[in-house]
Amino acid sequence: MRKRQLVVVGAGPAGMSAAITAADAGVNVVVIDENPRVGGQIYRQLPSSLQVAKANQSGSDFRRGDDLHKRFQSLKHRIELQTDTTAWGLFSSNRLAVVRGDAWEMLEAETVVLASGAYEYVPPFPGWTLPGVMTPGAAQLMVKSMHVRPGQRVLLAGTGPFLLVVACALDKAGVNVVGIVEAATTHDGLRALPSLLWQPKLLWQGWRYLRQVRRAGIPHYRGHVVLEAHGDEQVRSVTIAPCDSEWFPDRSQAREVEVDTLCVGYGFVPRTQLAQLAGCRMRFTNEVGGWIPEADEHLLTSASGIYVAGDGRGVAGAIVAELEGHLAGLAVSHRLGVLDQSGFERQRRPVFRQLARLGRFRAALDRVSRPRPGLSSLATDETLVCRCEELTLAEVKTGVDAGGTDIRTLKVMTRLGMGACQGRMCWPAMVRFLAQLTGKTCEEIGPVSVRPPLKPVTLGTLAQPDRNGSREGTPLAEVTK
Repeated sequence: MRKRQLVVVGAGPAGMSAAITAADAGVNVVVIDENPRVGGQIYRQLPSSLQVAKANQSGSDFRRGDDLHKRFQSLKHRIELQTDTTAWGLFSSNRLAVVRGDAWEMLEAETVVLASGAYEYVPPFPGWTLPGVMTPGAAQLMVKSMHVRPGQRVLLAGTGPFLLVVACALDKAGVNVVGIVEAATTHDGLRALPSLLWQPKLLWQGWRYLRQVRRAGIPHYRGHVVLEAHGDEQVRSVTIAPCDSEWFPDRSQAREVEVDTLCVGYGFVPRTQLAQLAGCRMRFTNEVGGWIPEADEHLLTSASGIYVAGDGRGVAGAIVAELEGHLAGLAVSHRLGVLDQSGFERQRRPVFRQLARLGRFRAALDRVSRPRPGLSSLATDETLVCRCEELTLAEVKTGVDAGGTDIRTLKVMTRLGMGACQGRMCWPAMVRFLAQLTGKTCEEIGPVSVRPPLKPVTLGTLAQPDRNGSREGTPLAEVTK
């Protein structure tokens, strides 16, 4: 098993930026990503079969992503890229277990940058498991990477500027966007405006998306939430209602909207499972998505040699992710001795300044879009809250009444979070629900525990030698502890 200088997990804005910076300084880098091509969600590259449409793409996001791709490609002599590769375990001595196809490999690294990104937060509500209910990111992926319309009558619901981005993409693709149901109010946005003015270019970009929505004639229901999706084998309509400042709905003013697709996303949840396996100290921060690994100013976690960058350390968007990736790359290069102290100090200062300027802007957006208690009131007793184990809210309440007031006890009593996703889908909502029900803080309840493999891996795959033809460093003993 050959020891690598740096392994970067994730090839989105943060991961690519970290790899570029470290490789440019002289570090040999391995980058792994689950997707077939680099770029992550926001800088996702089109499949080669659709490259003919690339000329039609434009906008600042595309230009930033295209520039990042070119810089990444220019350093391919120092960057070993492993796509279609899943990291399913992180063990002592920074040993990372990855699988590709039907073979696995153990990568041992002096340093690791976790740039795993985030996934969308969908609190449970009646009808959320119906076919045709998906996240805005899934709809964006369909039109962006596959040129497939998710439906003909699409309603977007949730919070945050991402809803506007997806609405514009769907409208451009010829989809009838019947409305945007935004939990935050106009007053919330106006109250945040003084802080948003710190980044006028980003504020102008948001205004352009809003103007496109208005020009397309898409109704924008501010201060509203989705109560329920209706249908049999397919979503047919959605009930929406106005909500108060804590997002509790006023059911007396509910109205129904006919749709064939509902896209719901109340922000994002950082992917922290690898950081948890590494033993990083974690803390709960509602404004940036929930549980995140603690890190110092250079993004070094409490685990030796483990750095974290991008949305995986707190959701803050692509520009912040790219800057944090750059900072992590500088810190790793300095740690490995390829960048001296003076060079490190000189290069990190402008990054710190840019992150500080963006920080006030991001904090204002976070205050507007943070998940609020009313979302926990949407599910009824009959609503499935854990899809893997098919648990209803009533069954979870029974477990709480029996003493399951923290994650470990509740898992034993109900099997909540014991399915294939290991709580990724259910726990972000349930930790908030449990906090409201018991009066405990989310910190007291605790993060969901994770164990390798983080994603399903067959025993046949684990039994195969790694790609180097060696069984040295096999994690099987650790997996079965």
